[in-house]
Amino acid sequence: MRNTTTKRIGSILILLLTALAPVAAQVLDQPVAVVRLYETVNIGQREMREQERLLERQLGRDLTAEDRRDLLEAQINEILITQAAAERNVRVNEEELQQAVAQQRASVGQPISDAQFRQLVQQQMGLSWEEYREQVRERLIQEKFIMEEQRSVLEGVQAPSERDIRAFYDENATRFTNPAMVRFRHVFVDTRNLSEERVAEKRERAQELLRRLQRGDANFEELMDASMDDASYSAGDFGYLMRQNQEERNLLGQDFIESVFALEEGEVSDGLLESNVGFHIVQVTNSRQARVLGLNDPVLPGQSTTVRDQVRNYLLSTQQQRAFQQALQEVVEDLRAQAEAEGDLTVYEENLDW
Repeated sequence: MRNTTTKRIGSILILLLTALAPVAAQVLDQPVAVVRLYETVNIGQREMREQERLLERQLGRDLTAEDRRDLLEAQINEILITQAAAERNVRVNEEELQQAVAQQRASVGQPISDAQFRQLVQQQMGLSWEEYREQVRERLIQEKFIMEEQRSVLEGVQAPSERDIRAFYDENATRFTNPAMVRFRHVFVDTRNLSEERVAEKRERAQELLRRLQRGDANFEELMDASMDDASYSAGDFGYLMRQNQEERNLLGQDFIESVFALEEGEVSDGLLESNVGFHIVQVTNSRQARVLGLNDPVLPGQSTTVRDQVRNYLLSTQQQRAFQQALQEVVEDLRAQAEAEGDLTVYEENLDW
């Protein structure tokens, strides 16, 4: 057994949501491995080739012969853990499954609907929704089993000390920055999904509002208050706009963002500002230059989470991940030793060469 397996691809693949084929080979072609802890599983060459193809698609590169061996070792480890968990009657309920799926969807990095996430699963992983759910369930079962078997290792993780937090911050202070940002409120006329004729009408409505403001018929607060009874426009606090935020740039357009940043704090735009979503009359309420944050500064304005909190959580998460990898290594070594001692783990090296 090679210790490098769980330290490289093996340690990752054993619990990640990969688009691998089912472990039980349907056609016994050239055997690659036979694994048995409580039940015999044959891994065939055809299955391994399919797994290799799917993994290469995910990684965006060809697998080397060493990668292929690591892939096989990872699959063997997964089979052993799955069988051991089944023997211990480890289960995952529907609530736990749904929570894990929700976390996966949130990890995409931008808000997406359930339908969009299902489509993403199919496109990127090559799985049906039920196959994906089953793989999530299997991963959770494996994690539960490892945590039960190695509870003392995982519970022994200590929270980082203040000294650890300070040392990490001092070494990485320039990573904790706030970019240049402005906060503004706006009177807004939405033009999304409208015809050119309707956009022209909306532009005229926005110009009307601007003229009222310029003539002194209403001040900014009065226009904002009136929006509550006027469906033709809306108004309110936009929040903080960051110059380098790609999502906001895609949503609003670079020209709009630069126009807002050109305004001084307290200044109202002297004309309509047009974004990708509509027409705006803008008043900047706060302007902040880019700066390095201190340990007690909030990560973002208006948030309660400080840099110290973020560093503490990062260090704790890193320690927990290391402890889990140690627990995984020990569980795998125990199960492999058990299978090998009983003569129920055979690898056909000659059939891994293609």
